[in-house]
Amino acid sequence: MNLSLLYELQYLHKEMNAITRKLKEINESNDMDKYKDEYQRLRNEYLKSEEKLKKNACQQEIRNNEIKNLDYSKKSSEEIKFSRETNTIKKLESIEKQLEKLEEKKRAAEDDIIKLINEANNIKKELVETKKKLVFIKKKYLSCKESVHKSVRELEAQKTELQAQIDNLMKSVDKESFEVYNRLIKTHSDPIALVKNRICSGCKMEVPAMDYEALKTGNEEMRCQNCGRILFFRKP
Repeated sequence: MNLSLLYELQYLHKEMNAITRKLKEINESNDMDKYKDEYQRLRNEYLKSEEKLKKNACQQEIRNNEIKNLDYSKKSSEEIKFSRETNTIKKLESIEKQLEKLEEKKRAAEDDIIKLINEANNIKKELVETKKKLVFIKKKYLSCKESVHKSVRELEAQKTELQAQIDNLMKSVDKESFEVYNRLIKTHSDPIALVKNRICSGCKMEVPAMDYEALKTGNEEMRCQNCGRILFFRKP
């Protein structure tokens, strides 16, 4: 069994699994969705504010027309007040009361307009702030999208390169060794453990001195007494 080749194959498989995990994490990441949802929420908020501003403008127009009509009614009443028609105190008092009511309605309409103008100014400020947020979130989304696509492209390129290395290496691995490797990989994701300074890289436990000496000769297959992995000693 060529442990050197199998150890290299194991390393390439681990690298491939790591890339596959990263790709899965990227696909499952919801950062882009968060930005999309936030953008949509802000857009809806912006549209609602625009609608409120339109309604506000309509209400202002209604109040302004109301004031025009009240001014017209006041003018007509004042003309009657000073005309020959008003020939009694009772009629004069009636017209003056009418003028007072018209003036009260006008003041109320003017107060409403002031409130509507203040409200419109606040809505305009909200629109400016929301638009800034929309621009910011859009930039974040596009940046995140580009970053994700770049990462995926790089990982896919690495994956293709690794697969080519695995395919090339497999040509040198004999069938029997590969079958043993496949059986062991069901127990450990890394069934072949490199031994350095008498330490098994799989379980981090010390390899007995006799096993270590036998391993260095390379004459027989050795298993770690602790984890069962095949031990591999790389000669200097």
